[in-house]
Amino acid sequence: MDDKPIFDDYFSEKKYFGSECNFTTLFIWRKCYDVFWAISHGCLIIKVTVNGVTFVLPAFGGIDEDLPLVVAALKEYFQDQPFEIHGIYEETIERFKAFLPNITEYQEDRDNWDYVYLGENLATLSGRKYHGKKNHVNVFKKENPDYIYEPITMENKDECIAFSDEWCEKRLADDKTLKCEFCAIKVALNNLEALNIKGGLIRINGKVEAFTFGEQQNDELVIVHVEKANPGIRGLYAAINQEFIAKTWSNIKYINREEDMGKEGLRKAKESYKPEFMVKKYNTIIK
Repeated sequence: MDDKPIFDDYFSEKKYFGSECNFTTLFIWRKCYDVFWAISHGCLIIKVTVNGVTFVLPAFGGIDEDLPLVVAALKEYFQDQPFEIHGIYEETIERFKAFLPNITEYQEDRDNWDYVYLGENLATLSGRKYHGKKNHVNVFKKENPDYIYEPITMENKDECIAFSDEWCEKRLADDKTLKCEFCAIKVALNNLEALNIKGGLIRINGKVEAFTFGEQQNDELVIVHVEKANPGIRGLYAAINQEFIAKTWSNIKYINREEDMGKEGLRKAKESYKPEFMVKKYNTIIK
């Protein structure tokens, strides 16, 4: 946590729209994904291991002319063995072409593309393309007229953690990664104020049945890190989504709801909200 100002400084040098370009993402997943970092030639280097694959993110900060020096330092670190760079944006490819011309192959990483929506659309659900979502919210409100929405605070965050534990436990047999996700959620909520996270929850009959949280990444973009709801309550996912954006981020232009990780159900759900654009990401191998 003491390193947060270092990351914030690097991530504020440009207006990044990717969900990995903030301290919270790296901090809450650091144990699950074995996150390491270093400074080289004025650049922030981040190394991650996901599903057994170790890679680095493109260097943050520094000047483009130093990119060959950074790559040389990484080659030395990896002892001249091939290594991968993930999370390469389309504009980054153009920089690489100019300053790292030996890299010629880039692979689409569709499972990790971020979904970015207009905040106004998520807050109002107005128009024909959101007619179905609006109906889901209306059904929820009709069937649960006494529901309560409230911000997440240090006083009620433990209820959200307990709900998350229960939610993940029920699905752990089908998806082992949820154990990691629960740990990340717990770390985030226990450091709510230090991470400058804002969240919201919905109670039904006094019990937390849904919660979500995120943070402002720059003057135009909010990252929604997590959204959990009881799937047995009709329209609850749509309701927590709309309530959170409308009540917390009504002045923000874009909402990044992160990637779908290649999960079919999650992809269908995120596509159904009609993203304004995708933050496309690519991978490459340095040989």
